Amino acid sequence: MEGGGALVDIGEALDRMAAVLRPGGTASVLLDDALGRVAAVDMPARLDAPPFAVAAMDGYALRWTDTAAPLPCVDTIQAGHLAETPLLPGTCHRIFTGAPVPPGADTVVVQEFTEEIDGRVIILSGAEPHRHIRAAGSNFKRGQWIVLSGRRLNARDIGLLAASGYLHTRVHQRPRVAVLSTGDELSEALTPGGGAQIIDANRPTLKALVRAWGGIPIDLGIVRDDPDALARILSTVDADLLVTSGGASVGDFDFLSRTLAGLGFEAAFHKVRMRPGKATLFGTVRSLPILSLPGNACAAMIAALVFLKPAIALLGGAGRQDAVRELAILGIPLAAVGPRTTFLRGRLDREADSRLTFTALPSQDNAMLSGLAAADAVVVRPPSAPAVRTGDSVEIVRFDTVAGF
Repeated sequence: MEGGGALVDIGEALDRMAAVLRPGGTASVLLDDALGRVAAVDMPARLDAPPFAVAAMDGYALRWTDTAAPLPCVDTIQAGHLAETPLLPGTCHRIFTGAPVPPGADTVVVQEFTEEIDGRVIILSGAEPHRHIRAAGSNFKRGQWIVLSGRRLNARDIGLLAASGYLHTRVHQRPRVAVLSTGDELSEALTPGGGAQIIDANRPTLKALVRAWGGIPIDLGIVRDDPDALARILSTVDADLLVTSGGASVGDFDFLSRTLAGLGFEAAFHKVRMRPGKATLFGTVRSLPILSLPGNACAAMIAALVFLKPAIALLGGAGRQDAVRELAILGIPLAAVGPRTTFLRGRLDREADSRLTFTALPSQDNAMLSGLAAADAVVVRPPSAPAVRTGDSVEIVRFDTVAGF
């Protein structure tokens, strides 16, 4: 198998993965179906907004030079309607927010600074000249770029596209991600005293993450520790990415690596200098990219956060999106770590000065999903990092900033 078994750093592994993964096709979708999709093209505004000068407040449209004397109000303009009479010198128009400002007006005086006596409008002290008019194109102008390719569209983007004249938008296809679990020990469901199996939690978890991160999960089920059965499945996968969990280590019954080798697997990396998640590999069989994650539940999820999320982003046209780190202070000391980037699960609290405090959970067992479910974040310790004390700053990845995690 090309690529060898040498450990690579996380950054190098991500670089190698990014060199392989490319976005698929594109499609035109209605704006109603565009939420969460990734823009496939740069989109310019198709019109000016507002298309004409509009009143920003309820009040009176007028020429400021006319405000020394009471002004007759000769028209009323509401939003969606044009003035019925021109604005002549020495007159004003009653106007409402969003209504077109009549030609010649340079000010809208808000109604709080006016008084009407005998059909004439008096401008009171406090009124401001040349205010409360939104100029044509002040929001955006025709041809101005409003959404760029690679952006994952949110509700604000969709509103902006609608306001600039779009009914449809071109987006990248969602990547189809096949999810496979391996191992004789796994089962879909159990009955008391029914044997030596455990329930497969990785596949439901990974399918949920694929969906949350913008992909379409394809469930391939569980394959037993049978190289022939595994080879048959791997030879028939129709997806943009295959994600497996378990079987990539070096045990007597870990058949995945050997089976992949027999199919001509070209490895980009085979082991990663991280803890947990060392037994993560990535490469291709023919044109199919394969990401294999560890079998232990916590290790699989941490490796998914580090590798699967950016893989789906790359395939979906959003570019590489590594996990975002931020600083927190330690609630309890942490021991020195070994030569691998180490992820420790823990709880977060916010201090009175708004700083985040991270407290590592007492158990870091990689098979205990309950501990990961109870955590708010992971602290990221660099390779060979020294011990740190209570109050020291550390880098964390907050789970509430990661969709679906």
